Amino acid sequence: MFISCQTLNCHQSIFMMPVKLQSAAQIPTSRQEDDILKKSLLLSAIAISSLTSAQQAAAEYDYYVTYGAGHTDHEISGDYFYDGDYARHSYTLEASLGYIISKDFALEANLVVPSFIQEDRTDVTQFRLSGLYFFGDDALKPYLTGAAGYENNSADGADDLDGTILSAGLGLQYDFSKRCFARAEARLDDLVNEDLEQMTYLLEVGYRFGGAGDTGYGYSKAAPVAPATTPATKPIPAAVAPVVVAPVTIVKDDDKDGINNTADKCPATPSGVSVDESGCPAFSGGLKGVKFESGSARLTPASQTILDAAATELSRYPDLSIEIGAYTDDRGSDALNQNLSQKRAESVRSYLLGKGIAADKLTAKGYGEASPIASNDTAEGRAENRRVEFVIVK
Repeated sequence: MFISCQTLNCHQSIFMMPVKLQSAAQIPTSRQEDDILKKSLLLSAIAISSLTSAQQAAAEYDYYVTYGAGHTDHEISGDYFYDGDYARHSYTLEASLGYIISKDFALEANLVVPSFIQEDRTDVTQFRLSGLYFFGDDALKPYLTGAAGYENNSADGADDLDGTILSAGLGLQYDFSKRCFARAEARLDDLVNEDLEQMTYLLEVGYRFGGAGDTGYGYSKAAPVAPATTPATKPIPAAVAPVVVAPVTIVKDDDKDGINNTADKCPATPSGVSVDESGCPAFSGGLKGVKFESGSARLTPASQTILDAAATELSRYPDLSIEIGAYTDDRGSDALNQNLSQKRAESVRSYLLGKGIAADKLTAKGYGEASPIASNDTAEGRAENRRVEFVIVK
């Protein structure tokens, strides 16, 4: 039989859960109130400890912390009515320590304890390991979350329900600045070994540390500012000594590239090819159009066509040694960008080796986000900074 909301003197909607709880007329003892207060104080202490630990690690890692309050609706389905027993919704406090894997993905360790405003309600305690995936680079962005962990539900006069939980949810995050942000989240928690499903609605604020504050979602590092230079003072011409004209020695330039044979390291350069001071083809510079799949070192089909033409040109000069340099924009951590640029440079080298270019003539070097050629504050500038260059090794 069902117990009505009027009978239980409830002022909010209630839901049912498969646990035996005391009637609404009963109230927590002083000892129970002390326990709830202790749990709330413990959560606050853990949040402060997380701030301190994150500050100590900020020089090397991209950490952040969050702190907030939630409302848990214990029964979201009518399948769990049992003999008129019910569980009122609960209030919780939640603290998290997070680590930013990339601009789109983060991991969190979450702790949930009962709020100090709990009365005759079910106390919820949770430990979760969560993953979050964010959509977009704007200050306001949606995200999805999934988690696994442990939960305990306890109430006066009833047996505890506890065990493994699986969670899934969605939320919206807003960045107030490079370091401060806020979230609203709705999450479904399923107690695997019990007939209990619950919805949690969470509001929280957060703070980023270390590199995370510089690459916080929706924000970019400022482009490096060139140091100010002082105009050079024009030197005073020295007295001109009498010029002695020496006999002119006629030198040959067989390939007619403007570099005489004695200094020409590439004496058979084809007509019309631009050369450097050594008489070799000037391959140095960016390869326009070489692109990779997002977040990886895999070449796009259009990039392979461009590299096919580059391989044909390089094969005409088997004595040249070329360095392949790859660069990224400044999104993500320095370590992540350095690793990605090295993989992309090696991907280009592997492709050229497959086209018959000698391995000892090609080296791959990743430069990460160093040496930008445009501002990283715009999408166009970041696209220019994600590039591949060829440099002749002298």
